[in-house]
Amino acid sequence: MILVGLHEKEIFSENYPFRLEANTSGDFRYPLHWHNAVELIYVSEGCSRITVNGVEYLLENTEILVIPSGEIHDIHSIGKQFFIQFDISMLDGFGGIHNIKPFLTQAKKISTKDDKYLHKAIENKIFEMVHEYEKKEFAYALSLNARVYDILVLLSRSLVEKISFESLNNSSKRVFGLEKINSAFKYIEEHYQDEITLKDISSAVGFSEYHFSRLFKEITEKNFHHYLNEFRIKKAEKLLMNSSLTIAQIAHEVGFNSFVTFNRMFKKVKGCSPTFYKKAGV
Repeated sequence: MILVGLHEKEIFSENYPFRLEANTSGDFRYPLHWHNAVELIYVSEGCSRITVNGVEYLLENTEILVIPSGEIHDIHSIGKQFFIQFDISMLDGFGGIHNIKPFLTQAKKISTKDDKYLHKAIENKIFEMVHEYEKKEFAYALSLNARVYDILVLLSRSLVEKISFESLNNSSKRVFGLEKINSAFKYIEEHYQDEITLKDISSAVGFSEYHFSRLFKEITEKNFHHYLNEFRIKKAEKLLMNSSLTIAQIAHEVGFNSFVTFNRMFKKVKGCSPTFYKKAGV
């Protein structure tokens, strides 16, 4: 693997999109970086302090953190931890991965305190992964891919059950609603550089503004405009660290028509100005 600016590339040394590393060095630090893979961090012993897009997560024994692809994060671990990375877009041999993307939009900490069943189920899948990766018996790569699918199913089903939006009171309605929100994510990815209003995106996915707003917040725990601004700021972070564009050009590139608005939103999301961020190499 190589680090180009903040972008960690070539992380998969095998001929399939999966990587598992164990830290047993006692004190492990890795600087701010991002990659296209989803990452699971499991603390076997000790603790880990991980910052994802400016939000700090403290993991203790047996706790798990799921970091979506493209998220800027750093790691400081003491003890023994497992780092598991996989690229879901390359694993989508049977289709269906796009349906769970709404559940992989922000980092999620999983512990026995919050959801004992989900934690135990994912922990068991991680143990199976570690065993397969260490033994490397026949068809172990297929087994690893299967465990990734198992974990994605556990995550998405657990989270969808927590959606309490009143119009989604049965399974078929929930699936329908999730498909609409997934369409919204695709719309944002394709149009974030343009001016997008709540009316625009609601019409694009076929919901009223009221119902779209309610459902979007249920799933993402953020209102639409908050999510859109955070998405744009994430794009700006990468350009600030990996391009020669001016800050004003970057603001326009990621969809802000006003430099003042961009500067204000960047400070709100990251806690510092884009100028400071670029100079400090935060």
